[in-house]
Amino acid sequence: MLDQAQKVAFFQPFTQATGQVVTRRAWTGGLPDLESHGMQAGAWSLVFAEDSTIRAACVQGLVVHLAGSATNPDGCGTPGLATQVVVAWDQTWRDTAPRWNDFWDVVRFPGKRGLRRDPRTTLEIALLADGVPPDQVYGQLATPQGVDRAFRKLSQLRPYITWWSTANEAASLLSRKQVLMGSAPLEAVSGLAPPGAQGRIGINTDMALSYDLSWAVVAGQPAGQLGRSRDLLHFIVQPDRQGAFMAAVPALAAGSAHPAALLPMDVQFWQVHYAPLSRRFELWLHKAG
Repeated sequence: MLDQAQKVAFFQPFTQATGQVVTRRAWTGGLPDLESHGMQAGAWSLVFAEDSTIRAACVQGLVVHLAGSATNPDGCGTPGLATQVVVAWDQTWRDTAPRWNDFWDVVRFPGKRGLRRDPRTTLEIALLADGVPPDQVYGQLATPQGVDRAFRKLSQLRPYITWWSTANEAASLLSRKQVLMGSAPLEAVSGLAPPGAQGRIGINTDMALSYDLSWAVVAGQPAGQLGRSRDLLHFIVQPDRQGAFMAAVPALAAGSAHPAALLPMDVQFWQVHYAPLSRRFELWLHKAG
């Protein structure tokens, strides 16, 4: 799990080296959380989230604009992790890896499905399950007709969906057998076994959606706290700390063995469309039927 790997590779060594205690809090990666717990409360120092979140936060002034580099040309964050959302399922139920169209087939495979409570990855998955070729997914989502198509597909599955907001929740749904199959971050479910079961949680990386996560310094901190936040970020990006982090997450250390993702997340698309599609998604969630 990422939380334990970050604790071992980053936070505990930083505390030992500086005497500064680091408190880690899980969050959904949503901008409203950053707005309420970042600038206004001044409680958060660093955030770790998808690049689409970090760049949107940067545009809104919610995170500090850092100096650009070859790997970080716009200065909106510091690269932290490349990962994937995969189809995951209990192998005691089925040996053959399910695909996204199987995800929607509740007649042949009755049971609950785990999906992320966020339009990102969820709308892409809906279109893939509806037969849209990967190279046409974002072209579809850029049109009203394509967005309608994605939500119609989600509505077909709606009675069977159990939503998750964090990687730990996605893993818990599968390990506790609360869902038959689910979308989940690769590092959260790799090597996961249901309690008391003979099998393991299977992963279909052929159906993966890849995306990157970055670190960012929260804006609006007092000068002293801002300096400590920068010190922690500088500590995190050191090669030895990055090596320790990768070694603590076997799924990431073995990432080169996984096939190419079916669909890389389009960060530029979500930087433009995240706010309106989030509003549409929340309206859909709260609408009856």
